[in-house]
Order: sequence, then C-alpha cells, then structure tokens
Amino acid sequence: MSSIIQKASPERIAEIRESLAEIRSRSRRGFFLETFSRTLVAVSKYKPSADILACYEDGQRDFGENYVQELVDKAKELPLEIQWHFIGTLQSNKAKLLASIPNCTQSKRCPPEKAANALNKALPANRTVPLNVLIQINTSGEDAKSGLPPLSLSPSIPSSSPSELHKLAKHIITSCPKLRLHGLMTIGALELSLSASEMEKNADFERLKETRDALQGWLQTEFGSQTDVEDKSWRWGDDNTGKLVLSMGMSSDFEAALKAGSDIVRVGTGIFGSRKTREEVKATS
Repeated sequence: MSSIIQKASPERIAEIRESLAEIRSRSRRGFFLETFSRTLVAVSKYKPSADILACYEDGQRDFGENYVQELVDKAKELPLEIQWHFIGTLQSNKAKLLASIPNCTQSKRCPPEKAANALNKALPANRTVPLNVLIQINTSGEDAKSGLPPLSLSPSIPSSSPSELHKLAKHIITSCPKLRLHGLMTIGALELSLSASEMEKNADFERLKETRDALQGWLQTEFGSQTDVEDKSWRWGDDNTGKLVLSMGMSSDFEAALKAGSDIVRVGTGIFGSRKTREEVKATS
C-alpha cells in the first residue's frame, strides 16, 4: 500500500465481515465456490478503501470497480495482492489509465475494436500475463442495456458472414496479443431474477450458456487447435481448461447463477450494503 488507510470502525468491520460470511455460506451450498474456477467478485463501487480492506483482511481477494479513475485511486493505496476486475464500460481515452494498474486482472465488458486496440497498445510490454476480457451479451434484449446480441445453437455461422460477436472475438484473438478473450458476461433482466422459482431456469442465464457454447464451437472451427505451439498456453478461455467462462449473477440472483453454471458472480450490496448514487457521491466529494 502506498499510503496508510484509516481503518473502518469495529462496528463497520463486523458488519461487512458478517455480510461477506453470509454470501460465502450461501455460495457454498451445493459446493458452488469449491467447484473449479468459481470466483466471487466483491463490487466495491463508491465504497471507501477502508471497507475493501476489511474484506481483504478477511481473505477476499477479488474486487470490482465500475469507474477507471476510482479503480486507479483505490489500487494505489490498497495491497497489490488484490485482483481488480474493471466492470464498467471502457472508453478509449481511459485505456492508458486502466493499463497502468499492474494488478488489474480482468476487464469485464470488452470494448469495441477501437477501445480494445487502445487497451492492448497501452498495456506494458513487461506484463507477464495477458489481461482477461469478457464480452458483454445483451441476453434480455433490453434497449437500456449494452452488449452484443446472443447467438443460438444453430449450425455455426460461416466465416464469410460472421456476427458482431464473432468479429469482435476474432479481433481480440488475432489482433490483441496482450488481451485474452476470457469469456462472456451478462446483466439479465431483474424481473427474471426476482420472479423465478427454484425449479425454473433463468432464461437469460440459459441464453448466455447457449451463446458461449456456440461461440466456443465456432472458435474451434475457425482456429483449430487451441494450444499455441510455442508456449502451450490457451489462446482464449480459462487458463487451465481453455473453456470460455461465464460471468452472470449479482446480489439478487447469484445463487441461481451459480446453479446455472456461472464461473464469476458479482456481489456488491449483498456484502457492502446499499450505496449512494453517483450524483450523491459527487455532491459530498
């Protein structure tokens, strides 16, 4: 840490750790988080570094931030062992800032080709591992949400007429060597998460799984063998399996997402409690 952080009050530390313990307990019912490669990301947007430190000292290592500058500021004063996940929308002019964070391990919403190129260019040459990126899919089809259209499990689209998703995935793999296409993510419709019973499948989660499977098949057809001849590393997907990962599920539906096969869940209010709006934060800063 580059500066000494004033710790949260004992009452606040106890509150956060109690909430974190509850989320972990709920996540482990059915051994979800013990399953290989499942990750709980504590979304700390607008929360002070002291709150993050309380989680860190309780063993939490993965944290998510929505805004590049906020992530930069917190990364400077918090331990390097933290694994930062940028979960906002990246603009090209912020690529250098994000690339300057050595312990940023993942950018959740992979940007369009222009911003992807800027991020790839900005990453330092001495970075030993590529930055994992996820492509956002708009599984619910809501106009208010960003993301590319999902794919179906129909026969693979010929390379002569690829979709937006095929084009972006191929661009990352072939033109951005400092990035790794880690997988796909979605923010599903809230009403599905709140209304679905334990016996029902979340249609948005199922749609993301179908899209992942279709894209995985297309990549294997397009590029052939996954293994790079020189360094024997996966060109996309999980570091150990080469399978595209899924990031779906938040505070309201992370258990259903884990049951559906999510590899990464993002929990903010469930751990840190309710947060101020961006306008409220600006007014008090």
